[in-house]
Amino acid sequence: MSHSLRLATASISVAILSTSLSAQATRTPAQAAAPRAMATASIPAVAGANVVSVVANDYAFDMPASIPAGLTTMRFVNKGKELHHLYLVKVEKGKKPDDVLAWFKSGGPPPAWMKPVGGPNASATETVFTSTLEAGEYVALCVIPSPGGPPHVMKGMIKALTVTPSTNKAPAPTADVTLTLSDYDFAFSKPLAPGKHIIAVKNTGKQPHEFFLAKLLPGKTPMQMAQFAEKPEGAPPGIPFGGITDILPGATVYLSVDVPAGEYAIICFTPDGKDGKPHLAHGMIKQVSVK
Repeated sequence: MSHSLRLATASISVAILSTSLSAQATRTPAQAAAPRAMATASIPAVAGANVVSVVANDYAFDMPASIPAGLTTMRFVNKGKELHHLYLVKVEKGKKPDDVLAWFKSGGPPPAWMKPVGGPNASATETVFTSTLEAGEYVALCVIPSPGGPPHVMKGMIKALTVTPSTNKAPAPTADVTLTLSDYDFAFSKPLAPGKHIIAVKNTGKQPHEFFLAKLLPGKTPMQMAQFAEKPEGAPPGIPFGGITDILPGATVYLSVDVPAGEYAIICFTPDGKDGKPHLAHGMIKQVSVK
């Protein structure tokens, strides 16, 4: 199976959850989560960061075509009927969304001219993601597939982003907790308590990794979440709560969250560079208690 198709397949869980939730209610995921979205909207902006609003629809991004380089916070909100995320890649000069789309269609390993730099992962509410962006050309895309259909990028959910030179030298935010991604594990620097946090997400592994967060329903487990992704039957075992899309080894990005008490699943669906299996198959799946 090609890298692109594995990536799309690995992301199926969030689309499945969206479908199942929609089947239980006539409201869209964004409408159903409105009270929670208002709560996350109260998360303060990171000091010194350029704040960028990104709105996902079915199937397009409403976002600026150009932003200044430096510390950047993306406030990602979904107004579509399906769940979406923002998978951001930095591309070499001269490369365009059509080039990324051509690779996605043809498959094969990711080209050397395209490097994932992270982005806000899928949530039923709002994801607040912060990173330092270098000047250059980027492409934003959504690789989550429609239920029983093609990935959203194949439906036009892809957009060019130019990051222009800037004098903004704002430092990275001060995180109160660090989440380390390795081959193949998650490790918090301290237990996550209810409330607002800035989580530094650091990849110390040798492969790209993501961090998908889901609030589990009572009695459900992370493995049930993963099994549900493979065979969606019955009610979903949890609700998408954001996270970050793929970052390269050595990278650090930041996630601002307001988490209530409860049980959470953290999962990496990124396909392995050796066998193509999602990293959760290598043990990169864990349950975390917030209390």
